[in-house]
Amino acid sequence: MLNERKIMVLHAIVDDYIRSAEPVGSRTIARRYNLGVSPATIRNEMADLEEIGYIIQPHISAGRIPSDKGYRFYVDVLMEPSVIPEEQRSAIQRRMVARKHETELLVQEVSRLLSVLTNYVAVVLAPQINLCMIDRVQLLALDEYRILVILVLHPGLVQNRIIRMPAKYDPAALSRISQQLTSRLQGVTYRDLRATLIKEIQGDYGDLGTSLLEVIADELADSKQEKVFLSGTISIFEQPEFRDLEKAKGLLSLLEQKETLSNLISNLSRYSGVQVTIGQENPIDEIHECSVVTSTYSIGSEVIGAIGVIGPTRMEYANVYSVVELLANSISEVLSELIK
Repeated sequence: MLNERKIMVLHAIVDDYIRSAEPVGSRTIARRYNLGVSPATIRNEMADLEEIGYIIQPHISAGRIPSDKGYRFYVDVLMEPSVIPEEQRSAIQRRMVARKHETELLVQEVSRLLSVLTNYVAVVLAPQINLCMIDRVQLLALDEYRILVILVLHPGLVQNRIIRMPAKYDPAALSRISQQLTSRLQGVTYRDLRATLIKEIQGDYGDLGTSLLEVIADELADSKQEKVFLSGTISIFEQPEFRDLEKAKGLLSLLEQKETLSNLISNLSRYSGVQVTIGQENPIDEIHECSVVTSTYSIGSEVIGAIGVIGPTRMEYANVYSVVELLANSISEVLSELIK
């Protein structure tokens, strides 16, 4: 248990170190934070906080910096999430709504916004297509050789692809074929498509069936690997902690391992709401000097993806928490609207 004065001193150390990236001394706290006690009293409180593991002294004769334990107390007890202005919220919503019919573009936009609004590395996991059920197949004539194939997947994802026929086709037949394909494929997930069903489609629709199978095969190949969208990798070098390339190597190496990164974000976001994982709480050694803030996004009540921000443990937690929460809620709302 920390008494009120220790809590105020710890709060001041965390706030000052997040702002300055410099170890914090007792005189700095006394001068900037008006705690109503002398530097000597503050030094005593800092000594106690260090003894019980909330702060550490990185160098002899230096001030103190928060430990992982200190950051954890700050996030769980002291932090007040930032208030994002309504004007900025509306601008974010407009940018996302503009991309709502192209899921991949929407996910890319969320990744960019996460990075821009936090100035850290942003990671977004796209929905896993192989787990989605086919809801509707629609074929639209573009000209006498080209057809737009629209696959509507539950819950609410849309995949578009233009196919070119080797010979002229009958546009009038597309509506009937769309209905037949929807009847056959509705409720089937990508991963459960049977070889016999695929052969039936090819046999019944000739060249069109072959082209449709190529579309499905391409989507199946894509669906086997969860798509990971990264933004802001260069921002690592803007943080004092990572200006030394040796310190940044571990994080840069992780960002190149898409499967490992995907598993990390999935595991850290397995609980509802925004999750903050600090320093050595992270299961991967390469990011023991980082914190990761994650959240899932959903369509209705069904979780379909996750977003995350990776930065130094000296992260602006209040801002990152609010941005991650806002964007997770926003992408959920935009995707959920598509199925209404």
